[in-house]
Amino acid sequence: MDISRSGDESKKFTISALILIFIVSFIVYVLTTDSSPTTYNSFVRLADAFLNGRLYLLHDVPWIELAPYEGRYYMVPPPMPAVLIMPVVWVFGLSINQTLISIFFGSLNVCLAFLTARTLTNNRSVQIWSAVMFGFGTIHWWVASAGGVWTFSQTVSMTFLFLAILLTLSRFHSFLSGAALGASYWCRLPTILSMPFFLAMYSVRGHDNGPKNAATGKFPLKPIIWLCLGVGIFVILNAVYNYVRFGTPFDISYYLIPGILDEIWYREGIFDVSYIPRHLKIIFLGLPRIIDDFPYVTPSWNGMAIWITTPAFIYAFFAGIKNRLAVGCWLSIVLIAFVGFCHGTWGFMQFGYRFATDFYPFLFLLTVKGIGDHLRWHHKLLIVIGVLVNLWGMLWIYKFGWVGY
Repeated sequence: MDISRSGDESKKFTISALILIFIVSFIVYVLTTDSSPTTYNSFVRLADAFLNGRLYLLHDVPWIELAPYEGRYYMVPPPMPAVLIMPVVWVFGLSINQTLISIFFGSLNVCLAFLTARTLTNNRSVQIWSAVMFGFGTIHWWVASAGGVWTFSQTVSMTFLFLAILLTLSRFHSFLSGAALGASYWCRLPTILSMPFFLAMYSVRGHDNGPKNAATGKFPLKPIIWLCLGVGIFVILNAVYNYVRFGTPFDISYYLIPGILDEIWYREGIFDVSYIPRHLKIIFLGLPRIIDDFPYVTPSWNGMAIWITTPAFIYAFFAGIKNRLAVGCWLSIVLIAFVGFCHGTWGFMQFGYRFATDFYPFLFLLTVKGIGDHLRWHHKLLIVIGVLVNLWGMLWIYKFGWVGY
């Protein structure tokens, strides 16, 4: 067998698949949503402020969550998405369509999911079907297409989180993985709790393409240090960002929103373990909305169960628990989910349960590993069902307006 020829064919397949996946994802996402500019374009406004030498907005915007402080109006979410889009805002100004930018990153995420699947299996059918599952059989479709401040931050966070995972599984330098994870953290703070996955993976290998260290019995401290340094850059950046804004390294912007603690869902504070049941009710028991008139069944803005929106995730439980990848994934999922479950709100308004997208890349990893190298009829069936459910959600919400609480 000609190894070099086989390698060239594999590269051609990968490049062709990536181009096709991106184009199809972008077109489908645009056609199935309201791709007009969102009014919740917080990151476009923040990018414009950065370009003008400010960390704040000059005026209050009633429909955007802002933290007033000493006469200035600061954005609540971490600023990494705004940093990324500064070049296009510099060119096109405040008229730039944040929704289309979100769809761009969402389409990129489907490509990254495909590349991630390629690190786990050589079966091209599994790789393609896995990408289809993530791009069209999960609520990532809705999250990436919505374009608002909350969903945009989650979309870009997934981009960096997938990149961190891909760099790790491809055995790149751990500093790069850490930096990508740090960038994800600066989009969505809870994603830093996925450190167990990266610690587990780098605890048995060198900091780059070197051999595994398990045989020597030595704990590979150096790659762990580099990993932490990569993450630490963004932790420090966030601390400095907050200190310059509020005089403290801690992220207090959410608490500065006027009247936030007077909201009925924050009676025990913004975070409290007593809120966990309300999240569990949505993620496991949330059902579509049943009405008396046509179309009789509609999505619920209150949220829907994850097993309805992505039934193929059931294969995550077939990934085993005696390997480092699975252990790292489950620990990361549990930690991220615990923090999300303790939040007073549960992600409304939403299709599915959007807080779960903070750990979707790890759930995707487990699902691909659970499917293995042999794609069977029931794998395809559950993936297709997930695609149909998410297509139903997109069409009912954006094309017909059949949605409610």
